[in-house]
Formats: sequence, C-alpha cells, structure tokens
Amino acid sequence: MKTIILLGGYGTRMRPHTWSRAKPLLKVAGNTIIGHLLDLMKEVTTGQVIFVIGYKGDQIEAWLRAHYSHLDMQFVVQEQALGQAHALWLCRDYLDSDEDVMIAFGDGIVKADYAAIPREADAVFLVKEVDDPRTFGVVVLNEAGYVTQFVEKPKTMENRLAIAGIYWFRSGRNLRDAVDTVMNTGRKTLGEYYLADAFQVMLEQGDKITVDTVEVWEDAGKPDTILHTNRRMLSLGYATFEAIERGYGEGFVVLPPVYIHPDADIEASIIGPYASIEANAVIRHALVRDSIIDEGATIEDCIIENSLIGENAQVKGRGRELFIGDNAIVNLG
Repeated sequence: MKTIILLGGYGTRMRPHTWSRAKPLLKVAGNTIIGHLLDLMKEVTTGQVIFVIGYKGDQIEAWLRAHYSHLDMQFVVQEQALGQAHALWLCRDYLDSDEDVMIAFGDGIVKADYAAIPREADAVFLVKEVDDPRTFGVVVLNEAGYVTQFVEKPKTMENRLAIAGIYWFRSGRNLRDAVDTVMNTGRKTLGEYYLADAFQVMLEQGDKITVDTVEVWEDAGKPDTILHTNRRMLSLGYATFEAIERGYGEGFVVLPPVYIHPDADIEASIIGPYASIEANAVIRHALVRDSIIDEGATIEDCIIENSLIGENAQVKGRGRELFIGDNAIVNLG
C-alpha cells in the first residue's frame, strides 16, 4: 500500500509561529504534529510514502529525512495552493496502478486501528461525530451505511459525521481518474479544487464508500486547538515519566502530565499540569502550566498558562496568557 500525506498548507491561523516554521513541524507533547501522525500510522507506512509539500517544504523534507529516514519517502512540491484535489493530482504518477492507497492530511493527529480498517468497499473514510459540523467536511450515509453525499462546510447541523482527514482507497488508479475529472472539468468548491468533489465523482461512477470511526482526532490548526491537542496527547501518555524524579533531584516541582526534554534547564519552578518543555528551554522561578514552551525559549520570574512560546523567545515578568512567535523578547516586569 502507498501512503500520500498532504503538507502543503500555509498555516495562517497559527501565525506568528508559522512565519518561521511549517505548521506540521509545530511541537505538541514532545514531538511534531507530523511526527505524532507518522508514529500512529507506522503499521501502514511500510510501503512508499509520498509527502506533498509547499510552504516551507524544505524544512519539512529536512526534518523528515533526519527523523524518519527508515521510510521509503518521495516528495512532491505543490507550488500553488489550488486545493486538496490539486495536491493529489500532482501525485498522479504514483497512482498509476490498482494498488491500494491511503491519503492523510498532515495538520492533525488521528489515532485509529489503521491495520484493521475494513476493506470490503471501494473506499473507507475515517470519521468522527462532532457537535458543530459547519467548519468540517461531512458525509451523508444511507440506511445501509454507505456514503451518499459529501458536504464541505455545511450550513446546517443535521449531518455531524466529520471526515477526520484519513482515507483508504482500494485502487489508486480509480482515485486518480476521479481527481483527473475534477481538474479537467474545472470543478471547484469555494474557489478551490476540493477532494470532496473528487469523492462525489466516485459516487457518481458507482463506487461504494463506507466509513470507520477514529479513537482520537486532534486538530492543530489554531492556538486553542493546539493547546487542547497538547493536553490530550499528554493525557494519553506522551510524556516524560522521569520528570517527577528529575524534579525531586533538581529542586523543581512537576504536576503531571507533562513533557520535559532532557536538555531543558529548569530551576526553582513549578511545571504542569499539561506543560510541554522543549530542548534547551530555560525555566527559572516560574510557574508553567497548560502551555507549550518551544526549543531555546527562556521563561523567568512569571506565571505562564494557556500559552504558546516560540523558539528562542524570552519572557520575563508577570505574563499569563501569551502567544509569542520565535525569537520574540517580552519583558512584562
């Protein structure tokens, strides 16, 4: 099976952090977003893995080659952000056979039993029921459990099975043909070439598409959601369990769950709950909770909560809720 992971977005809602870093490389609970996803998908990424990159794609490629060199990786560049279907259309040379293929969006973390996805239909989409579907792509099912329609960002509330950004297809060639139809006919939604339109083409051609539910689906597209994702991943055990013992030995307090990189420098502070402290961060005389402190950042003499502190940023004083990009200097004394 081939796997295609789409990583070409700009991450505009995560600025200023994404001015200097690609969104898939933002840190959550001791790993990057794409790193968590690849770890969760390891049972099915044993074949060729194609990454579609765009904005800051050189960063993504370098990081993947450094940390996941065991994968059989290929990279496709999406130079213009024309939509999801366009990104997949650029991969058409990898979809030239009836080999099955899995598609994943690389801006979320999805925990599922990937190896056990039922494969009786032509395609299976992973879904999760949501309270408000209006910002998602959703599916409409018939009584037999087959998909009858795809709706991108619905205006009503009755269909709440949101697509979690993971799709399995029995035939790569069949998927390619549907994407070709969308591109060749100029079929757009909201001004872009959406995958939902390609899926609708498949339904029109008589393909049978079913769904399977996910265990965990965490978004990392906005500051509040990435902090929620950090909390959830830490709660699932993505933490440094040696942190409490280290705190006893070095004179700081740990309130789990937390992640503390071994190279972080912490003095006379309280860390947690739900704090992620990256490599070479310096925390002195501070309380840090429900926050992500990126590599090389310095926090001194303050309380930090519900905050994202970028790489090499410096915060001193009485800050509480902050969203600070890389290399920023903030003195709140």
